[in-house]
Amino acid sequence: MKLINLVPMLFFTTAASTALATTIYSWTDDNGVVHFSDTPEVPQASTVELSVTEVLSQSTMIEHNQVNNVEVVTITAEIEPPLPAATISLLAPLHQQTLRNNNGDITVRAVSNRKLNETLQAQLVIDGQVYSKPQTQLSWELTNIDRGTHKIQIQLLNNGKILASSESITVYLHRASQARPKNSPVQPR
Repeated sequence: MKLINLVPMLFFTTAASTALATTIYSWTDDNGVVHFSDTPEVPQASTVELSVTEVLSQSTMIEHNQVNNVEVVTITAEIEPPLPAATISLLAPLHQQTLRNNNGDITVRAVSNRKLNETLQAQLVIDGQVYSKPQTQLSWELTNIDRGTHKIQIQLLNNGKILASSESITVYLHRASQARPKNSPVQPR
């Protein structure tokens, strides 16, 4: 193995996608070049004691053994698979749905593949404008929305940055006309 840096070797050792155990050997050749390898390629190779300073998960084990008066350090790490990409989707209302509500109320519900918390939040965007501040719940009760066509989208925020967005849907809100009072009789022509 050619001259390599010990840090990438340590990273590779602890970040492998499957469980593995590795001993690292070091030696200096006739030209003064230091080599690192997982196999002792020369008789004078010595084992390297690794100092692990990062936080180790519960599935990481470090073993120290003595073999032929040489300390052998074995690191075994199981790495959890990465999370899938964050997603958020609207459940209600449906795209192209006509809503009839004289008070202008719309209930919006969404679902995400991530659990929301203080840093991971959702926000509602209606007609291109943020409706309210980000929140940790995936439902909104909109009130006194003007009648007409509205575009609704939900954004998933991580520390204020957009991590994912739902598809933008269009809904149609019907409200009774405010042009004439409710109880006024219709005048014949």
